[in-house]
Parts: sequence; structure tokens; C-alpha cells
Amino acid sequence: MRPAPQHRRVDPVGDSRPWWSPWGPALKMVVLTLLIALPAGAQDVDVENTPVLLVADELIYDESLGVVTARGNVELNQGSRVLLADTVTYNRKANSVTASGKVSLLEPTGEVLFTDYAELNNALKTGFIKNLRALLTDGSRLAAAQAERTADERKVMERAVFSPCNLCKEDPERAPLWQIKAVKVVHDERAKDIIYTNATLEMFGVPVLYTPYLSHPDPTVDRRSGLLAPTLGVSGNLGAIYGQPYHYVFDRSRDVTIEPTVYTAEGSILQGEYRQRFGNGEINLKATGGWVDQHDGSNETGERDLEGSADFEGRFALNRTWRSGFDFEQSSERTYLRRFRLGGEDVLTSRLFAEGFRGRNYTAINAYKWQDLRASTNPDDTPTVLPMAEYHHVGRPDPYGGRSSIDASVLSLTRDAGSDSQRASMVYGWALPHTTAGGEVYTLNARLQTDGYLASDQTSGGTGDNSEATGRVFPQVGLKWQYPLARRGSSYTQVVEPIIGVVAGPRGGNPDEIPNEDSRSFEFDTTNLFRLNRFEGVDQVTSGSRVNYALRTGVYGDGGGQTEVLVGQSFRFYGNGAFDKGSGLDDDLSDIVGAITVRPRDALDFRYRFRLDPASGSLNRNEVGFGYNYGRFAFLADYVQLDESVSSDLAGDREQIELTLHTRLTDNWNLLTNAIHDLSDGENRLLRGKIGLTYTDECLLFGVDFERSDISDEDIEPDDRVMFRIVFKHLGGVESK
Repeated sequence: MRPAPQHRRVDPVGDSRPWWSPWGPALKMVVLTLLIALPAGAQDVDVENTPVLLVADELIYDESLGVVTARGNVELNQGSRVLLADTVTYNRKANSVTASGKVSLLEPTGEVLFTDYAELNNALKTGFIKNLRALLTDGSRLAAAQAERTADERKVMERAVFSPCNLCKEDPERAPLWQIKAVKVVHDERAKDIIYTNATLEMFGVPVLYTPYLSHPDPTVDRRSGLLAPTLGVSGNLGAIYGQPYHYVFDRSRDVTIEPTVYTAEGSILQGEYRQRFGNGEINLKATGGWVDQHDGSNETGERDLEGSADFEGRFALNRTWRSGFDFEQSSERTYLRRFRLGGEDVLTSRLFAEGFRGRNYTAINAYKWQDLRASTNPDDTPTVLPMAEYHHVGRPDPYGGRSSIDASVLSLTRDAGSDSQRASMVYGWALPHTTAGGEVYTLNARLQTDGYLASDQTSGGTGDNSEATGRVFPQVGLKWQYPLARRGSSYTQVVEPIIGVVAGPRGGNPDEIPNEDSRSFEFDTTNLFRLNRFEGVDQVTSGSRVNYALRTGVYGDGGGQTEVLVGQSFRFYGNGAFDKGSGLDDDLSDIVGAITVRPRDALDFRYRFRLDPASGSLNRNEVGFGYNYGRFAFLADYVQLDESVSSDLAGDREQIELTLHTRLTDNWNLLTNAIHDLSDGENRLLRGKIGLTYTDECLLFGVDFERSDISDEDIEPDDRVMFRIVFKHLGGVESK
């Protein structure tokens, strides 16, 4: 017979051995660090044989068998794994652990395994588990009738189920929104894959899809090669749309995405995107190519041809001062991108640049090439700029408190048809602010612009055969006076501030020999009322002398709310204006401009801008913006009305309103509506409209969108589209574009 085992027992309620008696009933836990994981005679400690920290209410150690039995709130730590159980038995000779009763095992990855019974070996890394329940790092759940943990870091589970969906709080026994059941599931922790054999996808507990094989990355994977969510849609013009993207990861710094898309009524397109990060920058290269139907206006020719586009971008840091980059945007046809909804830009910009930042200095060298996709323009008139060099400097305050600035540029502009020009320009500015003891604020400004041009004759049709050199020296000086008056209320501060500015400059300054390339788009409003040169560029200058005046008032609440009103006007008393008819500055007495902003609290925002003809009282510009966002409700409204102006490329009055409404119907359901109406010349035409309903939770996204477009342009016709999105977490999904 085998001799009776020798037990050493520690009981928290007391023990007859004298040396335990001082602890008595107060002893609630025994902490024993045992080097029992080390084989007898071992000389070196490695990762596989680290010490075990054992914490329990009761501990029994059988020296003859080398077995430690712990009961009651057992916690076993070995390396980065933690085992909790009601009872744990450790066999030192077999290096195995048996746990039972409310067993949980915390893995180094953050996963937690739950079971009623487990046999673990090899430093808790291998073993057998019954009734496995696993909580993954992102909250997903995995359960199986039984599981085996293998030495190659794989959990092989029988009759298993997986779901990232939360259980119903009122009825945890109810099936989740969706789950996958399989005869066999393998969680490859090394490859970070979850692999299913004979799997069934269930929605609300109802089987909807069967597959003999399925795999997806486990929740710890952020980036992986494989198929992405398909693109599905239906268009009245393009027919049914199906695209299947594939994403391939080369390494941590490079990947590529390729998506072939089929349009049943128009052909097919292949899209690709390559991304790469470097130690000093990154590149992003996108391109499309399509074999698509050709049109003669709005009529199909019955032929197909190759069309495509490119969108390349790169940014690189050369050193702490300089960086460089490139942008390349090009389309084979003017309507190609908008026709297939690959982009909605009106003008594509290609640029090669280098720029430097140091202290108060900024230098940039650029080359530009544009592709104008608007129907109203001639592609031969679109310029190429090579180069455009700029230098900007802001000086430190001088002894008098003034501050100087320098803005210099060199530009060369050419066209296939039309005028060419070369320009060198420098603008020197100086500003001196001063505040009196009574609170009046004076600002003295001076500006000297010097330009030299070599341009084709602007009056001879701009053929480029008749070039001449010309120059300009244009000084300006201005003095602005402000007197803010404040009155304190119970919970707010009211400010009233009259502003008067005088600007003196010579008449003229804009001869016909100087081309206007960078100052064509102009809008007179409160933002440029007091500027010396109201044009954004340097090709045109604001000549003559004038007086500007405005009244600003505001109420500012202690809680952050505010209301501001600014109304102003300008009167030119010397010289001729350089502004076109309809600009609001073509007469000596300008239009009245104003801006009103109301923000009583963060949830509400109201903006109103206007330009009023003082003679007729008509509004030449009328723009209203309103926004409200509180709780489950968000509403945005933008209205703009412009009168006909010869400085614009568009003829006729323009009037448009855009409305957007977003409502959170519940915690999971969202409704989005958007509409853009054209009200020009008394019309009420829906340009674009969209209604979308979306459901989102922790494991599923589902959406349905209906869109209407009433825009025509050659082979682009009014179109209706229905799109939907179904995205299963971890499984990819279906998404329309």
C-alpha cells in the first residue's frame, strides 16, 4: 500500500498549529509564492517556467504527490495569464492545472475565457475546456460545447457560436441580432483568424445563410488583406451597379485597394488606390479606367471606349524648414467623374510645390495646371502657371509699435489660346495701432504695391504675338478710428462701436495692359469694407480715395451666448472705381453691407448677410444661414440670393435654398433628409434631394437611401438612385456609393 499522503493545510478560520494562532479569525486570505513551476533540479528560469503566485481561502499541499489544491476565491497567476476559479488543483510533476466551478482565464491579449471545468497544461497555454464561453477584446462573444487549446496557439471548438452583438437586457436568453453557428470553429491566435466549418448565419435566431467554410479576422486585427464590402446600387441611367473591392496589405507601410465595378447600362470601371508611408512623408495614388458607353450629347452612339481619371497626392518633409509635394488630378472626359459619381469637382487642380517655414517667414514655389470641367468654359482658355514663387514676411514691432510686412511673388502664366503673362510683384505694408487713455483705437496703415508685367496685348484678342512690358507703383495710406463703448448688464455685456476709416490713394492704377488673372472673383461685404485693397489678388488694385464707416454692436452673455450686428457703407470722394457694374462699388456711394450673427447658445446659430442698394432699396445680395442642433434633432438651412453681375460667368439672377434635417428617431435609428432647390427667375426646381434611413448598433449597420438629381450636362441626365448598406461587424458588408 501507498503511504498516506502528508498534508499541510492552511485554514483561514483557525488552525491548531501554534505558529498560525496569532492570525486567528482575522486571516481572510493566504498568499503563497511557490516555485513549484520549476522542475526539480532546474538551474535556469525561462518564460515557460515562471513562478506561480497562488491566492486562495484554503490551501492543501501534498508533498508526496507534488499536488497543490486551492479552494475558495482561487487566483493563480503565471506570467501574463490569470486563472480564477472555485477550486484549482496543481500537479507539480505533470505541470498541469485542473480548475472547476466558475472558472475564468484572462489571456495576455485581453480575452477572457469562462467555463465550469478546465484542464490546462504548459503554463496554462494548452488544455481542454468544457462549456467554453469567451469574451473577446472588443466585447464579441464566442461559445462552444467544448474546446481544446493546442500548443500552436489555436482554440479548436466544437458546436460553437459567435456574435459581436450585445444580449438583450430584458431577456438575455433571446437570440442576438445576428450570430454564426458552426459545427467547428478554430480561433488561430497566431494568425489572428476565426475559421468556421459548416457555418450558418442567423438573424434574430432564424437561419438565413449557410456556407461550408467561412473565416474573418479576430477583433484584434486592424488591417488585413481580403475582400471588402461590395458596392450595390440601382440607377435610372447607369442600371444595376455592382462593385467588389479587394484590399491587399504589402506590409505596415503599404497597401492597395482594387475595385472592379459593373454598370449594366453603361459599361464597367476599374478603380485602384495605392498608399504608402515613408519616414518623411506619404503618397496616395488613385486611378480609374473604364470601358463605357459613348454619347453624342444625350444620345448613345452604340459604341464603347476607354475613359479614365487620376488623382495622385504626395507630401514629403525635406528638413525642419522645407517640405515638398505634388497633386495630380486629371480626367479623360469633362463629364466622366460626375457621370459615374467618382467625384463632383468643377475644376481639377494639379500642383507641384515646395514650401518653407522659418520664424516669421514663409516661402513657396508652385507650378499649377488646371482642368476646367464646367460647360461654360473653353479648355484652351485654362492657364498653366509655371512657376509661381511667393515670399511672405511679418516683422517684429518697431520702437513705435508699428509692424511691417512683405508679400512678394513671381508668376509666369501661359495658355493654349488667349493671353500669356509674366509678373513680378511686391507689396510692402506697415500698420501702427494706438489706443488712447479714453479707449479710442486708431490704426494707421500704409501700403506700397510695385508690379512689373510682360503680357500679350489685352486689346488685340490676346494672341500672344503682341507682347509688351508695363509696370505699376501704387501707394495707399489709411487711418481707421474705433471707439468701443461698453455697458454692463446683470448677466451680459453690451458693446456699441462706431468705426470710421479714410483711405487715400491715386486714381487709376489698373491700365488695360495689365491682365486680370487673380482678381476676377470679387464680392463686396463686411469682411473687406475697411481693407486698403479690396481685391484678393494683386492684379487689380482699389484706386481712388474714400471714406468707410460702420456701426458694430453686440450683446455678449456671461454663459457664452452672443449677438453681433455690423452695418457699413463706403463713399468714394476721389478717383474712378475699378469695379464692375453690379459689384456694389460701381458708384461713388456704395451699397450698404451688413452681417448679423445670433448665437444665444451652442445649439442655435443664425447668420444673415446682405447688400442693399441705397437708391432703390433692393437687396442685391441676401444670404441667410440657420442651424439648430440639440439632442436628437439637427436642422440646417442656407438661403442665398444674388442679383445679375457682369463680373460673374453666370447670367441672370441666382437664388437657391438648401435644407438638411437629421433626426435620431431612437438610439439606433437615424433619419437624414437633404434638399437643394433652385429658385432662380421664379423657378422652384429640385436640383438634388436625398432621404436616408439608417440603423446602427454595436454589431450591424443597415441603411437605405433614395436620391434624386435634376442636373443635365451633355451625357449627364436627371437620375434617380436607390442605395443601401448592410455592414456586419468583422464580416464586412454591403455598401452602395
